[in-house]
Formats: sequence, structure tokens, C-alpha cells
Amino acid sequence: MKSKEEATLAEEFYNPSLSEYYKDLYDELLKRLSKSLYINRVEIIKKELDNLKKLDVTHDLEFLKYQASLNVLIDLSQQGWVFNIYDSKLYLKMENDNIDNKAKMRYRLSAERNAQFKQKSIAEFIKRLEAPHEYKGEMLSIKNLIGDKEHLIKSIRNNDIICSPYVQLVKEEKDEFTGFKLSEIWRYFRYTWAIPYKTMPGRNLFYLVRDSNQPYHPVIGIFALGNSVLNLTVRDDDIGWTYNSIKKELQIKTEDFICDQIVSGTEGKTITTKVSKIIETEKDYQKRKKEFANKFYPLLCKTITNAIKDIYQEDITFIDTENPTKKQIEKLLELKEKYRNLSINNKNNEKNPDWTQEAKTNLFKRKRCAELAKLLKAKATLNETKGKNKLESLENLINSKDGKQTFSTALIANRKIKIGSNMMDIIVCGAIPPYNELLGGKLTSIVACSPQVIRDYTKHYCKQISEIASRMKGKKVIRDSQLVYLGTTSLYSIGSSQYNRIKVPMSSGFCLKYREMGITEGFGTVFFSKETTETFSKILTTIDGGKRINHVFGEGTSPRFRMISRGLGAIGIQATSFLKHYSPRIVYSMDLAKNTKEYLMGYDKKVDYGFNLNDEVEVMQLTQEMIDFWKHRWLEKRLTTVDIIKRLEDFDLQKVLLSNYL
Repeated sequence: MKSKEEATLAEEFYNPSLSEYYKDLYDELLKRLSKSLYINRVEIIKKELDNLKKLDVTHDLEFLKYQASLNVLIDLSQQGWVFNIYDSKLYLKMENDNIDNKAKMRYRLSAERNAQFKQKSIAEFIKRLEAPHEYKGEMLSIKNLIGDKEHLIKSIRNNDIICSPYVQLVKEEKDEFTGFKLSEIWRYFRYTWAIPYKTMPGRNLFYLVRDSNQPYHPVIGIFALGNSVLNLTVRDDDIGWTYNSIKKELQIKTEDFICDQIVSGTEGKTITTKVSKIIETEKDYQKRKKEFANKFYPLLCKTITNAIKDIYQEDITFIDTENPTKKQIEKLLELKEKYRNLSINNKNNEKNPDWTQEAKTNLFKRKRCAELAKLLKAKATLNETKGKNKLESLENLINSKDGKQTFSTALIANRKIKIGSNMMDIIVCGAIPPYNELLGGKLTSIVACSPQVIRDYTKHYCKQISEIASRMKGKKVIRDSQLVYLGTTSLYSIGSSQYNRIKVPMSSGFCLKYREMGITEGFGTVFFSKETTETFSKILTTIDGGKRINHVFGEGTSPRFRMISRGLGAIGIQATSFLKHYSPRIVYSMDLAKNTKEYLMGYDKKVDYGFNLNDEVEVMQLTQEMIDFWKHRWLEKRLTTVDIIKRLEDFDLQKVLLSNYL
């Protein structure tokens, strides 16, 4: 049984910074909450919000702060935080038993999703797609894009082709079978997910997986690719982008064993213990270490040099990039602080900006100074620790005072380029009923990694300008667009049957496999409602004098995350605890090339997919090969392991429709 401490993940004092008038209202609210049952507390807070709107007061900053404080409380209750009131003070507690249950997680997520359906524009969208409309002489609706269970049952009983899947990139064009926009079809089915639907900034590709074996080609599943998470330790350790992963390469290899050991003086009693055993000879260790240093150290130095060259320096003439001094670095940091306070109202909507002028803006001059200071410090450390050979240089660097920071600076410089160009995350992936009964989720997970998707990504982004890099360099920068890595996470902490055991051998000699990398908790804003974010936006606009701060590309984390983090701070609430997910998720990765890690690290300059990305026939053949593998490995076995006919007969199309939530 868990102790009280083990059961509590976090406990926070909720004490918003309010004016005297609103502090009195808040204190009165706490008194009412303390006398109520827990299940009634959210309704009491909602009633307070309604009463607040009726007050004859100016909707000024203090009003907005109190409104936001109440909205946040409602959101946190949906996330699983428990309200406790002691001595007229509110404490929020997150306990283990609030996060492990799948049903609770679905409830927490669906509360915000269902709130979306109350928005007029979304409700009208749902009604429009479900209402019949005439297309090519037929009356059709979104229902025609939900698989016909009778068609599937008949095909199974007659031993006919059950389904014929294909992958379709969502473009701004109409579906030839129903007349709906492809983007509207994807959006409708995305709303059926438990997790709320929010548009994501940055790179995005959206896909439908469809069945050409039925009229109108119903949707088997949907998936989407989005920007990779910038910091993910389990992933970065595996690729080699962390200080610890480099340090591990320089250590002798060991393997852990679990064994029983006899305890002396106990008449033969044993204990189970973990023992580490060296698994390479000293000679092999020295050879491997030298080979690694000869390969990695030049790459480290080159990464720093190239990163320095990628920064516009025409207006920073006092630096020596080959032999930087401490004084030069300090001056850069002084300039960074000078331009920090001038980085206001940076919004830029120019379609064809002058990159040199953009680099000279206050915001990017600050960023250039900050980045150059880090890079030049790393360069100076490399100069100071240089040894007789690469291995000695690397070991000197490891053992130096600033060694860890130098490694991090170089590895992050490389990682930023690769994450922004060669990696994506699967941000949506799953089947649409009734195809979930046929393991359509497995199919969708498989084709998300297909040569067709890699080809689409390359074509779509091959000419895209990197806006941040261009502003930093003062000239147009176009990164390569070769997709070599996909990452994703499970929604729940107990693993994902959708990604487990997926291993697809390809005729190209490569095997695509979802690898389980480890566990992450992470941070996010999915639980914060539209009402909360809108109120935070008003608060920050007021605080910033009517100006939006740093709305230009390149200002760090996502705008939504940054706004909510700042918004919490503006009402006097520590953001860190309340932005954590508190629901461990399993991290999965998929290498799309034979040399993914070597390419991401920078050792290899060319990607080896095992096929010709420019050969359309080969790309489509290999994609079909993956679909055929799914049919043999998953679909055929599914027909023999469950009563699939019964499951399909139980399927009710009406239960899929979103109008049920309106």
C-alpha cells in the first residue's frame, strides 16, 4: 500500500495575486467551498464566474485576473487536481490515483473537447457535414465516409477482399467521391478523438487512410505529422544529443545481471541483487574509445564553427570568432540585455522580408548576441582544452569546468537544425469505427511511416525558407527536407497496443520498427480551456500596453504555451506544477532510414532510405508492400482470434456522429 507521500505527486498553495476588492470575493468563495461537498465545488466556482459577469464593475486588469483565477481552477479540476481548504487557504493536490485510470484520463480530456462543441462555428460545421447535400446526382453526407458494416461482413463471409486501403494527403481540394473538402473530412473525424482538437503552428501534414473497396471510399483512419518536441531526454540520449550519451561512449561497456548471492552468517540464505559486469576487453575499449574520439571530436568542433558562421555579424565587429576572449563574450551578454528591453511589438507580416534588416531588429540582435556569446564561449573552451590528439582533447574537454556546457552548446546547435528539418512527430494517429475492429489503428500507424509520406514531406518542404535561421543569418536559408525520424507518445501510461509489436520488413532491405524509448511526463496546455486562454490573452495585452510581445518567428516555445505560462505568472500562480501532464506517457520512435542516427548526428551527409525517393513507381510499390504486410500480419489473424462478425454487427454508425454531443 502506498504511503501518503507516495500517493501525492504534487501539492500547491493556490493564492492568486488579486486587488483588495477581488481578494475579498475570493475569500468569500473559499468559505462557500469549504462548506460544500467536493463534487459540488466546480459548480460553485462556475456560479461565481456567472455572478462576476453580472457585477457593475469595470472589466479592467484586476477583473480579468480574478476571472482567470476562477477559469484556471475549473480547468485544473478537470485535469485531476483535488481541492483542499485548510485555515481559509486553498491547496491543490495531484494524487497517483487521479492519473492511472484510463476512464479518468478520457474524462479529463473529453471535458474540454465537449466544450468545443458548444462553440457556434463548430456546431454549425458538424451539422453541415452530417446534413445530406447533393453531389453528382446523389444526396450524400459524412455518413457515407463511415465504413459500411454490412459490406465488411459480406466480404468476410464470402472470403472476398475485405478492404483496399490507400493513403491520401489532405490538400485544399474537394473529395471526388463526396464533394466535401478533404480538410473538412479530416477535421470532422479528428473531433471524434477524446483529446481536444487545436490547430498546431509550424510544419503539419494531414492524411486520410481510405478504403477503395467500398463506394465513396470511406475513411479507415486518420493521422497527422507535426513539429517534433524540442527537448525529449529519452530520445536525445538514444540519438547521441546529450552530454550523458557522449560520456557513456567514453566509458567501458558493462552489462547488468540479476543474481542471487549467499549472505554470510545466515546459513545459506540468499538475496537478489544487481551486478554490473564488464563485457569488453581493455584493448577493445581503448580501440573503441579512440575511434569514437576521432569521429566525434572533429564533428564537435565543426558544429561550433558552422553555428558561428550561421549568425549575421556585420554589426558586431568587436569579436574574434577564432580566438574569442572573455571580455568579448561579456560585451555580447551586455548587448543581449540592452536589446531585451527593446524587443516589443515585433510582429512582422511581410511576405518577402529583407533578411538583413530582419537580423538587425531588436529581437534578433538580442538573439544573435545571446547565441554568439554561448558559441564563442564554447569555442574558447575548445581552444583551452586542445590536446595532442583527438582522444586527449575530448577527455580534456569532458574533465574541464566548462566541458558539459560546451558539449550541450554544440549538440543543441546540431539538434536545432535536424529537429527543424529532418524529424516530425505523429501528433494524431488512429482508426475510425468500424475499421478499429479490423485493427485499422495498426494500419494507420504503419502507413504513417511509408515511403509515400516521406516523399510528400520532401516535396512539400524542399523549398521552404527557415524563417528563424534566415533572420539569424541575415540571408535566406533553406534547410534540407529529408525526413528520417518520426516520434510519438502513447496517450496513456500503460502502453499503446496501436504501436506495440509493429515491425515491417521491407524488400529494400530495411526493417521499419516502432521502438519503445522510455517514459516521459512532459509539459503541455491541452487541459486549459478556450475561456482561460482568451482571458490570459486580454491580461497580457493589457500588461504589455496594448502590444503583443514577440509575435515574430523564433521567440522560443509555442505561442500558446508561452501565453499560458505568462498568464499564470500574471495572476501570481507558479506555472511549472500546473503545466505538467502528471500522466506518464510512453515514448516511441521510428527510424525511417538505414543511417538515421548517423545522419542526425552529422556523421553522414546523405540519407540512405534503401529506395529511390524520386522514383514514383518504387515509392508507391513499397507503400503498397506495407499495406499488404498489414493485411497478412494483422488483418488475417484478427479474423481468427475474435468474433469479428459479432463485433461488426454490434457497430452502430449513429454513435460515431458528433451531433450526439451537441
